[in-house]
Amino acid sequence: MENQDKLAQLITDYQNGRINRRSFIKRAVMLGLALSSIGTFLSFENLSVPEAMAQAPSGKPVDLTVGFFPSWVGGWSGVVIKHLDLWKKHLPQGSKVSWDIQVVGPPIVANLMADKSQIGYMGDMPALVATTKRDIADLRIVEINTFSETGQICSVMMVRSDAPDFASLDEAVKWLKGKKIGVSGKGSCGDRFVSSLLRKTGVEAEVQYLDPTIIKTSLQAKKVDAAQAFQPHVAQIMNHGFGKMAFSGSTWAAQDANFILMRKDFIDKYPEAAKGWIKADIEAMLYIIKNPVETAGMVAKELPGYSVKDLWMAMYGRYPDNTGSKESNTLMQAGFDDKVMSFIEESFKFLHERNAITVEKPLPGGIYTQLVEEALKEMNLKAPLGVIKGLPLSEFKG
Repeated sequence: MENQDKLAQLITDYQNGRINRRSFIKRAVMLGLALSSIGTFLSFENLSVPEAMAQAPSGKPVDLTVGFFPSWVGGWSGVVIKHLDLWKKHLPQGSKVSWDIQVVGPPIVANLMADKSQIGYMGDMPALVATTKRDIADLRIVEINTFSETGQICSVMMVRSDAPDFASLDEAVKWLKGKKIGVSGKGSCGDRFVSSLLRKTGVEAEVQYLDPTIIKTSLQAKKVDAAQAFQPHVAQIMNHGFGKMAFSGSTWAAQDANFILMRKDFIDKYPEAAKGWIKADIEAMLYIIKNPVETAGMVAKELPGYSVKDLWMAMYGRYPDNTGSKESNTLMQAGFDDKVMSFIEESFKFLHERNAITVEKPLPGGIYTQLVEEALKEMNLKAPLGVIKGLPLSEFKG
């Protein structure tokens, strides 16, 4: 406790300019702080004293592969971990990390199943389905990094650039009658949103299931009249004039999420590394909350064809006023609270109705909460970590 008090004073002195960087490092080392922890603090300068004093865990070093796709905002904490080397702080010394970077989610699931990777980031629907395939591989959901209670990650309806400028949401919905609507995959978060929308509004339309990567080209070429899209595709479509946004799922109580999966045999063999990865991801989420332009810049390096502005808008931009969207774009969630568990239960029911799975609820242990609960407790944090609210474009400083 005495060292923590001294470190707290040292941090205050450094942040207020009373000592320089060199003196801060020297004194922090004398207080027993690891060089890796000092480096992390100097990168963020917003960590709590307990976080700053945390050192790399003991345990067996691991050689693991992590899958994510940056063309989905749910994978962005993985991008931050990669670019800031946060895993080096939280995994046992001597560990190695390789990256399985994809443009869509299904290859990540396949590689987890085949043990070509041990950790994977993916959208809610494929993640939930993956946990039911224990005859192939035992995969567990261990964290929910992004959770949009407003449906503003995946549940977005775009329309052709030559569609009318709708005076109201009701007018926009009625316009969809008899139209062709592109949806990014059957049994996907987009399928859940569009099928719910059509059921609730009574609108009849022709749904075409398309690969997420060609949704925007189909909209641009006017092969479809409207399309459900997810971020950052939505921001790119708007910025480049491929189409315009009609509404988000906020009005119809849509919710979206991204989960992190781990192989159960990896958790069992390397428990320290498994929990360490969760800590790295939590730290990445804290960074995303506080560093919008820097985060977008990291993702831009992984995602050719997208500008930093596109990516900033995807996570931090405010949606147009006439779309029924809410102030909150998404939560940096981490843990599994009652709202998350209710969302999971409803999603299982949807997947079962669509014959995507044979069970109506998660298998025992499929939602594996232990790692994130321990990580949050040890880091003296609570879920959700924070909310990302939509900002006007004038706030973009890229």
